[in-house]
Amino acid sequence: MATYTLKYGRGTVNFDIPQNWQAKVLKHSEPESVSLKDALAQALKNSIGHSSFEEWVKKFKNLLVVVPDVTRYAGMERILPTLFDEYLQGMNAKIIFALGNHRKQNVEEMKGIVSEGVYNMVQCFDHDCFDNNILTSLGQTSAGLEIKVNKALVNVDAAIITGSINFHYLAGYGGGRKSIFPGIAGYETILGIHKKVFREDRFGKHDFAKSGILEGNPMHEEIMEAVSLIKTPLYLINTVVDDKKNFLNFFAGDIREAHLAGCSWYRNHFAVEIDERADVAIVSSGGFPKDINFIQSHKAIEHAMGAVKDNGVVIVNGKCEDGLGNQDFLRWFEYATIAEMEPYVRASDKVYAQTAYATRCKAARCNIVLVSDLPDEQTVKMGLTPHKTIQEAIDSVNDGKRKLCYIIPDGSNTLIV
Repeated sequence: MATYTLKYGRGTVNFDIPQNWQAKVLKHSEPESVSLKDALAQALKNSIGHSSFEEWVKKFKNLLVVVPDVTRYAGMERILPTLFDEYLQGMNAKIIFALGNHRKQNVEEMKGIVSEGVYNMVQCFDHDCFDNNILTSLGQTSAGLEIKVNKALVNVDAAIITGSINFHYLAGYGGGRKSIFPGIAGYETILGIHKKVFREDRFGKHDFAKSGILEGNPMHEEIMEAVSLIKTPLYLINTVVDDKKNFLNFFAGDIREAHLAGCSWYRNHFAVEIDERADVAIVSSGGFPKDINFIQSHKAIEHAMGAVKDNGVVIVNGKCEDGLGNQDFLRWFEYATIAEMEPYVRASDKVYAQTAYATRCKAARCNIVLVSDLPDEQTVKMGLTPHKTIQEAIDSVNDGKRKLCYIIPDGSNTLIV
């Protein structure tokens, strides 16, 4: 038997693969980190689909900088001091935190995101999607969705949009344009954008509303149509950071072209191609904090689904030391069927409702075995099979027949295609 090790919470676990199984490890590449000063300067100079940042920014006096909130790390506490020191001296700038419909942040969190020096120098404020007094309408998309956005975006000469690229299980990829929509959009606009994940003509989620897909992705396309309604000149700065907060790359310039270039680079480095789907996939979320709760661990399940056959087995290794991730999460599994659940999820703006729906759909496609610290009854309620160790899970599905098994050490960041 061959022994393997995967991260689990703040430690690791070992397990053996049966001799009758053919095992293969699926790992994404590990790009080297880059120098903040040099790589950022090059990205700003050689802007994608755009004039250089230095040429562009000197045309304006009043600037808005849109940055992700505390839930989306992008390395802004290191980038913004450089931008203000080298490019934005003497300009009238404000910083808005792209909260979407997330909770308000405290001062310490704000300082942590932008750096204490920048926070003390520049007016920084949270977006509030529920306050109609601070929103303005940009018009409607072709689908009839009214696009409301924070007035701060239209009351300036230009805006710098920031974010960090990663896989996103609804919009295809995170980063850039999501800092505007849903980041600084009105509540009803946020709701409408999330509804695009579902088919308009019939029951169920759209086939292209998933990780690693932009073309044909209805949520991404609705966001980009909304972006096209913005008259304020925009400049995008997207980062790619690893789990240790090292910068791996920068993509700057046109909000469409620079984002596409960044997503293409990310896919080339963090997607793994396979020739055939396996009978069994054993996937780790990648350890703490990626498996801090079930909602975070779901990212690994999402990516592992591309590795396994219909009616196959996905063994998910995610400790979930903080439980499910939201106190209302489990109630979404009280509907008798997926069909009964769907209209309520469709009407909800809670991303964890989408996670619950996606979990249930995955569990209908194959047997998902969850190795975690969650109480068994919670795991069972979600339609998953609980086990306390990977070895126990392997033994439970080993029927003595030959099986192809993929082992995915960093499922949260590895897209299987």
